[in-house]
Amino acid sequence: MTLLTLLLTFALPAWIPAQSDAWRWPLGPPAPQVVRTFSPPPQPWGPGHRGVDLAARPGQPVYAAGAGRVSYAGHLAGRGVVAITHGALRTTYLPVRPIVQAGHDVRAGSRIGTVEPSAHCPAPCLHWGLLRGHAYLDPINLVRPEVRLLPHWPTPSPQPETPRPTSSSTEMGLRDATTAGSGALAGMLFAFTLMSLWRHGRPRRPLPPGVIDLTRERRERRLRRAR
Repeated sequence: MTLLTLLLTFALPAWIPAQSDAWRWPLGPPAPQVVRTFSPPPQPWGPGHRGVDLAARPGQPVYAAGAGRVSYAGHLAGRGVVAITHGALRTTYLPVRPIVQAGHDVRAGSRIGTVEPSAHCPAPCLHWGLLRGHAYLDPINLVRPEVRLLPHWPTPSPQPETPRPTSSSTEMGLRDATTAGSGALAGMLFAFTLMSLWRHGRPRRPLPPGVIDLTRERRERRLRRAR
């Protein structure tokens, strides 16, 4: 996919075909002057301008803006109207004296009639409309698509990893080893203290008859000397 194709795909509104040569102005060339722009009402039933008015002259040829089938050609409310269905879209042209009939297939640029005099504009004009279903759209987007550029987000560059100093790793290892050694020594001292308390606190068994308790004799001898 080329860059131009990608740009056109994202630039055109979703309801307009991506082929730039599929649509043309209904008047000209040259391209007509837009004397009144599209101004839809905020509510479907409210007043507004549901199309664009193009400067024209009575009797000027009117052409199909795109390929499709004529769905209406006749007079409506005293004005000649031609409507062409293009798949999901429908274009309308008035006031037009039609030279086509409903059901006729037309190509983009096929002549469909001529401009009639009308009081729709202060000066002679062609009212050009575009619908999708019952929703009115701006037909200018068919021939002048608004280019919407895609945003550009810069790609963050990867940050290099900073190696940790060897001295810190060695220092951390020595600190862990010292902590482990201190914990082992404290555990040994605690165990020795418990064993001493258990040995001195447990009751002595009575000695068999005829056996002298030397520990008791030495303790009594020290007491006699102290007196």
